[in-house]
Amino acid sequence: MGLFGAPEVAALSFDWQNNRVCGVRLQARKRGSFAVVKYASGEHSDWVQAANCVLKDLSVNSSVYLLLCMNLDHSDVFECKLPEASADTMRGALQFEAPRFMMSVPEKFALQYVTSGSTDEEGLVPVRCALFPEESVHKLCDQLIALRKKPDAVINPLLTLPGELESNAAVQLDGFEKDFCWQKGIWQLAASCKECNQKLDELIAEHCTGKLMEQEDRGIYRTALTGALFGISKLFVSNSVLSGVTILPGRMRPARFRTQLRIMALLTVALLGITIFRYAGGFIEKYSSYRKLTAQVTYTKSKVQSLRKKVKAGEKELKELQRTADLKIGSRDCVGVLGYMSEKLPDNVMVHNFRWNEGTVDMSMTSASLDLDLVDFFNRLPGFTVNSANPRTHQNAISANVKLTVFDPEEELAKARRKAREKSKRNNKGKK
Repeated sequence: MGLFGAPEVAALSFDWQNNRVCGVRLQARKRGSFAVVKYASGEHSDWVQAANCVLKDLSVNSSVYLLLCMNLDHSDVFECKLPEASADTMRGALQFEAPRFMMSVPEKFALQYVTSGSTDEEGLVPVRCALFPEESVHKLCDQLIALRKKPDAVINPLLTLPGELESNAAVQLDGFEKDFCWQKGIWQLAASCKECNQKLDELIAEHCTGKLMEQEDRGIYRTALTGALFGISKLFVSNSVLSGVTILPGRMRPARFRTQLRIMALLTVALLGITIFRYAGGFIEKYSSYRKLTAQVTYTKSKVQSLRKKVKAGEKELKELQRTADLKIGSRDCVGVLGYMSEKLPDNVMVHNFRWNEGTVDMSMTSASLDLDLVDFFNRLPGFTVNSANPRTHQNAISANVKLTVFDPEEELAKARRKAREKSKRNNKGKK
């Protein structure tokens, strides 16, 4: 059985009276059925040698679970009801319950248990427990050293009975005295038991298929089949069940999938590392490119803003130069006009505001002489024409806002002379 293949379980049973070891190899199939892949038996005074021969015939390898259905020395079995709990709690509770069901309890003992049914109305679950001295476990460990394969578990055959089996059904398994049978949780005389193993054989035939089920001597494999069914359906499926059954130390059990799990963990970590490194490298590269592009965009934006400012400043400067170039000042500039007006204006006139713009002058003036007519004064002043005037009379002074047009009298006289000559020429042509 591989990591993802169909599970297989090999179970061995031991008949101490006949020095016989029987084994079956069971494989899970679809819809809850199980097939007997191989079966074998061997007889030898040394059960370890007989077990090695059976394991060889069954072709049991490291991928197959191995279960030993064995009744240890001085072991005893009892049934009780306990609240369902963890494996450690159940073991502790069974240690206190054991003296109630057994006449004598060894000073140092080990136990294994399975739940043989469902929880009742009071919250109690039926438990079947096997108890034996620790010396029996130590003796078994010494004998298992010579076994060709380490077992996954060692279990008392009575603990492998199906939960569907009725409590009043009589059962007789290998490893126990043939004069007794197990019924209703206690040992009964075989002579008083009717239809012994009949119910158990029916359950086995219901779940198992294969050539063994057609053999007449299949009864000798009854204990091995019961153990294999229990192992493949419950024991090696649930960790809680396996924890309640385990009595062997870790050194005596196979590593099972520990190595594979470690390799898988290392491969998973390596895969995660490679994936993280791959995506992290791509992310770092993309983030570096993003930072470079962001820096370039920021630099470009700053350059664009700087150029826009320079362009705006240049446009303003160009407009100012264009306006200055378009000015038509004439023969008199601003300073000359200001000097000329200062010379002509009376002494009692004070100019508050003087604005020059392309041959026009805006002035605000105040005079303490109430008789002074500023508008008539500028109309009589050569070189100026009054465009608009706003004189105001106050209690002790007069004020006026005057807008004037400045021109050169000589140029105006020259223009008048040219017009007069052109007019006289036209008149002379008309007389001729």
